[in-house]
Amino acid sequence: MPKVGVQFQTHGVEPSRFVSVARAAVDLGVDGVFLWDHMIPFVGSAGDSAWETWTLLGTMVGASPALGVDLGVLVSPLSFRHPQILARSAATVARLGGGRFVLGVGAGGFVHDDRLFDDHRTRGQRMAEFGRRLETLREVVDDQNRRHGVDIRIWVGGDGPKVTIPLASRLADGWSGFAPYERWRTRKELLESAGTRPGTETSVLLTPNDAPVDDEMWRTSGADWLIRSLRPDGRGDFDLDPIRHLIAVAR
Repeated sequence: MPKVGVQFQTHGVEPSRFVSVARAAVDLGVDGVFLWDHMIPFVGSAGDSAWETWTLLGTMVGASPALGVDLGVLVSPLSFRHPQILARSAATVARLGGGRFVLGVGAGGFVHDDRLFDDHRTRGQRMAEFGRRLETLREVVDDQNRRHGVDIRIWVGGDGPKVTIPLASRLADGWSGFAPYERWRTRKELLESAGTRPGTETSVLLTPNDAPVDDEMWRTSGADWLIRSLRPDGRGDFDLDPIRHLIAVAR
Protein backbone atom coordinates (compact mmCIF):
# COMPACT_ATOMS: atom_id res chain seq x y z
CA MET A 1 0.00 0.00 0.00
CA PRO A 2 1.63 3.30 -1.07
CA LYS A 3 2.06 6.20 1.28
CA VAL A 4 0.24 9.44 0.48
CA GLY A 5 1.83 12.86 0.49
CA VAL A 6 0.77 16.41 -0.24
CA GLN A 7 2.94 19.06 -1.87
CA PHE A 8 1.91 22.67 -1.29
CA GLN A 9 2.88 25.35 -3.78
CA THR A 10 4.25 28.38 -1.98
CA HIS A 11 2.26 31.35 -3.27
CA GLY A 12 -1.19 32.87 -3.04
CA VAL A 13 -1.69 31.84 0.62
CA GLU A 14 -0.59 33.73 3.71
CA PRO A 15 2.54 32.19 5.32
CA SER A 16 0.74 31.63 8.62
CA ARG A 17 -1.81 29.44 6.86
CA PHE A 18 0.67 26.72 5.85
CA VAL A 19 0.97 25.29 9.36
CA SER A 20 -2.77 24.90 9.81
CA VAL A 21 -3.36 23.47 6.36
CA ALA A 22 -0.53 20.99 6.92
CA ARG A 23 -2.20 19.90 10.16
CA ALA A 24 -5.50 19.55 8.32
CA ALA A 25 -3.85 17.31 5.72
CA VAL A 26 -2.29 15.20 8.47
CA ASP A 27 -5.70 14.87 10.12
CA LEU A 28 -7.00 13.50 6.80
CA GLY A 29 -4.32 10.81 6.91
CA VAL A 30 -1.37 11.88 4.78
CA ASP A 31 2.02 10.33 5.50
CA GLY A 32 4.09 13.28 4.32
CA VAL A 33 3.91 17.04 3.87
CA PHE A 34 6.11 18.69 1.26
CA LEU A 35 6.68 22.20 -0.09
CA TRP A 36 7.89 23.00 -3.55
CA ASP A 37 10.71 25.50 -4.02
CA HIS A 38 10.33 28.21 -6.64
CA MET A 39 10.85 31.94 -6.32
CA ILE A 40 8.16 32.69 -8.90
CA PRO A 41 4.90 30.72 -9.29
CA PHE A 42 4.60 28.42 -12.31
CA VAL A 43 1.15 29.85 -12.95
CA GLY A 44 2.36 33.45 -12.75
CA SER A 45 4.50 35.83 -14.72
CA ALA A 46 8.04 37.11 -14.37
CA GLY A 47 6.93 39.88 -12.01
CA ASP A 48 5.19 37.60 -9.51
CA SER A 49 6.72 36.31 -6.29
CA ALA A 50 6.39 33.22 -4.09
CA TRP A 51 7.18 32.84 -0.40
CA GLU A 52 10.67 31.60 0.51
CA THR A 53 10.35 27.84 0.99
CA TRP A 54 12.98 27.13 3.62
CA THR A 55 11.68 29.88 5.90
CA LEU A 56 8.24 28.29 5.64
CA LEU A 57 9.71 24.87 6.44
CA GLY A 58 11.16 26.30 9.65
CA THR A 59 7.70 27.43 10.72
CA MET A 60 6.04 24.16 9.65
CA VAL A 61 8.40 21.76 11.34
CA GLY A 62 6.28 21.72 14.48
CA ALA A 63 3.37 20.32 12.49
CA SER A 64 5.14 17.07 11.69
CA PRO A 65 7.02 15.32 14.55
CA ALA A 66 4.26 14.82 17.07
CA LEU A 67 1.89 13.67 14.34
CA GLY A 68 4.28 11.10 12.90
CA VAL A 69 4.53 12.25 9.28
CA ASP A 70 7.50 13.06 7.09
CA LEU A 71 8.35 16.65 6.21
CA GLY A 72 10.22 17.55 3.08
CA VAL A 73 10.82 19.72 0.05
CA LEU A 74 9.99 18.65 -3.53
CA VAL A 75 12.18 19.97 -4.92
CA SER A 76 14.91 22.51 -4.21
CA PRO A 77 16.76 23.36 -7.44
CA LEU A 78 20.50 22.86 -7.19
CA SER A 79 20.77 25.53 -9.87
CA PHE A 80 20.34 28.23 -7.21
CA ARG A 81 20.51 26.33 -3.88
CA HIS A 82 24.13 25.64 -2.95
CA PRO A 83 24.57 22.07 -1.64
CA GLN A 84 26.61 23.11 1.39
CA ILE A 85 23.89 25.50 2.56
CA LEU A 86 21.09 23.15 1.56
CA ALA A 87 22.45 20.24 3.61
CA ARG A 88 22.80 22.42 6.71
CA SER A 89 19.30 23.82 6.23
CA ALA A 90 17.93 20.28 6.03
CA ALA A 91 19.88 19.22 9.13
CA THR A 92 18.52 22.19 11.07
CA VAL A 93 14.92 21.43 10.12
CA ALA A 94 15.46 17.74 10.88
CA ARG A 95 16.79 18.48 14.38
CA LEU A 96 13.94 20.88 15.06
CA GLY A 97 11.52 18.16 14.02
CA GLY A 98 11.47 14.42 14.41
CA GLY A 99 14.95 13.80 13.04
CA ARG A 100 13.93 12.76 9.53
CA PHE A 101 13.71 15.03 6.50
CA VAL A 102 13.13 14.38 2.81
CA LEU A 103 15.45 16.62 0.81
CA GLY A 104 14.17 16.59 -2.75
CA VAL A 105 16.45 18.24 -5.29
CA GLY A 106 16.29 18.91 -9.01
CA ALA A 107 18.28 20.49 -11.80
CA GLY A 108 16.15 23.63 -12.08
CA GLY A 109 15.38 25.15 -15.44
CA PHE A 110 12.17 27.10 -14.76
CA VAL A 111 12.58 30.13 -17.01
CA HIS A 112 11.45 32.79 -14.51
CA ASP A 113 13.67 31.43 -11.73
CA ASP A 114 16.59 31.35 -14.15
CA ARG A 115 16.04 34.97 -15.17
CA LEU A 116 15.77 36.03 -11.53
CA PHE A 117 19.21 34.56 -10.85
CA ASP A 118 20.66 35.72 -14.17
CA ASP A 119 21.26 32.10 -15.14
CA HIS A 120 21.88 31.83 -18.89
CA ARG A 121 23.36 28.34 -19.00
CA THR A 122 22.31 25.85 -21.63
CA ARG A 123 20.47 22.71 -20.59
CA GLY A 124 23.64 20.68 -21.06
CA GLN A 125 25.65 23.02 -18.85
CA ARG A 126 22.94 23.00 -16.18
CA MET A 127 22.73 19.21 -16.14
CA ALA A 128 26.51 18.88 -15.85
CA GLU A 129 26.47 21.28 -12.89
CA PHE A 130 23.56 19.35 -11.38
CA GLY A 131 25.67 16.20 -11.38
CA ARG A 132 28.60 17.94 -9.71
CA ARG A 133 26.42 19.58 -7.08
CA LEU A 134 24.54 16.36 -6.36
CA GLU A 135 27.87 14.61 -5.71
CA THR A 136 28.75 17.35 -3.22
CA LEU A 137 25.32 17.23 -1.63
CA ARG A 138 25.59 13.47 -1.08
CA GLU A 139 28.90 13.91 0.75
CA VAL A 140 27.70 16.80 2.90
CA VAL A 141 24.35 15.20 3.76
CA ASP A 142 26.12 12.01 4.84
CA ASP A 143 28.37 14.13 7.07
CA GLN A 144 25.43 16.05 8.54
CA ASN A 145 23.55 12.82 9.24
CA ARG A 146 26.53 11.40 11.14
CA ARG A 147 27.36 14.65 12.89
CA HIS A 148 23.87 15.44 14.16
CA GLY A 149 22.21 12.04 14.35
CA VAL A 150 19.52 12.95 11.82
CA ASP A 151 18.09 11.09 8.83
CA ILE A 152 18.12 13.38 5.81
CA ARG A 153 17.12 11.39 2.74
CA ILE A 154 17.99 12.81 -0.67
CA TRP A 155 15.31 12.39 -3.32
CA VAL A 156 16.00 13.35 -6.92
CA GLY A 157 13.07 14.84 -8.79
CA GLY A 158 12.90 14.53 -12.57
CA ASP A 159 12.90 11.74 -15.10
CA GLY A 160 15.46 12.50 -17.79
CA PRO A 161 16.71 9.06 -18.88
CA LYS A 162 20.26 10.10 -19.84
CA VAL A 163 21.35 12.13 -16.81
CA THR A 164 18.76 12.41 -14.05
CA ILE A 165 17.80 8.74 -13.73
CA PRO A 166 21.43 7.49 -13.63
CA LEU A 167 22.30 10.15 -11.03
CA ALA A 168 19.28 9.19 -8.94
CA SER A 169 20.20 5.51 -9.05
CA ARG A 170 23.73 6.21 -7.84
CA LEU A 171 23.39 9.08 -5.39
CA ALA A 172 19.81 9.34 -4.11
CA ASP A 173 17.73 7.68 -1.42
CA GLY A 174 14.56 8.31 -3.39
CA TRP A 175 13.26 9.27 -6.80
CA SER A 176 10.25 11.43 -7.65
CA GLY A 177 8.83 11.01 -11.15
CA PHE A 178 5.77 12.23 -12.98
CA ALA A 179 2.55 11.01 -14.54
CA PRO A 180 1.23 9.76 -16.92
CA TYR A 181 1.55 6.21 -15.73
CA GLU A 182 3.38 4.76 -18.77
CA ARG A 183 6.03 7.47 -18.58
CA TRP A 184 6.49 6.90 -14.85
CA ARG A 185 6.64 3.10 -15.20
CA THR A 186 9.24 3.28 -17.99
CA ARG A 187 11.47 5.58 -15.96
CA LYS A 188 11.08 3.40 -12.87
CA GLU A 189 12.28 0.41 -14.89
CA LEU A 190 15.32 2.41 -16.05
CA LEU A 191 16.07 3.37 -12.45
CA GLU A 192 15.87 -0.23 -11.25
CA SER A 193 17.95 -1.57 -14.13
CA ALA A 194 20.69 0.95 -13.28
CA GLY A 195 20.75 -0.27 -9.67
CA THR A 196 19.84 1.75 -6.61
CA ARG A 197 21.04 2.38 -3.09
CA PRO A 198 19.50 0.10 -0.41
CA GLY A 199 16.11 1.32 0.72
CA THR A 200 15.57 3.68 -2.22
CA GLU A 201 11.99 4.98 -2.32
CA THR A 202 10.03 5.78 -5.47
CA SER A 203 7.25 8.31 -5.80
CA VAL A 204 5.02 9.96 -8.37
CA LEU A 205 4.10 13.64 -8.18
CA LEU A 206 0.55 14.15 -9.44
CA THR A 207 -0.31 17.70 -10.50
CA PRO A 208 -3.60 19.51 -11.20
CA ASN A 209 -2.83 19.09 -14.92
CA ASP A 210 -2.76 15.29 -14.77
CA ALA A 211 -5.73 13.18 -15.77
CA PRO A 212 -7.89 11.88 -12.90
CA VAL A 213 -6.12 9.19 -10.94
CA ASP A 214 -6.81 5.65 -12.12
CA ASP A 215 -7.43 3.97 -8.79
CA GLU A 216 -6.18 0.46 -9.45
CA MET A 217 -3.32 1.53 -11.72
CA TRP A 218 -1.59 3.70 -9.12
CA ARG A 219 -2.51 1.50 -6.17
CA THR A 220 -0.68 -1.42 -7.78
CA SER A 221 2.07 0.56 -9.53
CA GLY A 222 4.78 -0.31 -7.03
CA ALA A 223 5.28 3.35 -6.10
CA ASP A 224 6.20 3.82 -2.45
CA TRP A 225 4.58 7.26 -2.44
CA LEU A 226 1.68 8.94 -4.26
CA ILE A 227 2.08 12.70 -3.81
CA ARG A 228 -0.49 15.27 -4.91
CA SER A 229 0.64 18.80 -5.71
CA LEU A 230 -1.81 21.50 -4.65
CA ARG A 231 -1.90 25.03 -5.97
CA PRO A 232 -3.81 27.78 -4.13
CA ASP A 233 -7.53 27.84 -4.76
CA GLY A 234 -7.64 31.55 -5.61
CA ARG A 235 -9.27 32.45 -2.31
CA GLY A 236 -6.15 32.36 -0.15
CA ASP A 237 -6.41 28.70 0.81
CA PHE A 238 -5.94 25.12 -0.46
CA ASP A 239 -8.70 22.73 -1.47
CA LEU A 240 -7.90 19.39 0.19
CA ASP A 241 -10.50 17.36 -1.74
CA PRO A 242 -7.82 15.91 -4.10
CA ILE A 243 -6.00 14.62 -1.00
CA ARG A 244 -9.15 12.95 0.29
CA HIS A 245 -9.52 11.21 -3.06
CA LEU A 246 -5.88 10.14 -3.21
CA ILE A 247 -6.08 8.67 0.28
CA ALA A 248 -9.15 6.69 -0.81
CA VAL A 249 -7.21 5.49 -3.87
CA ALA A 250 -4.20 4.35 -1.89
CA ARG A 251 -6.05 2.73 1.00
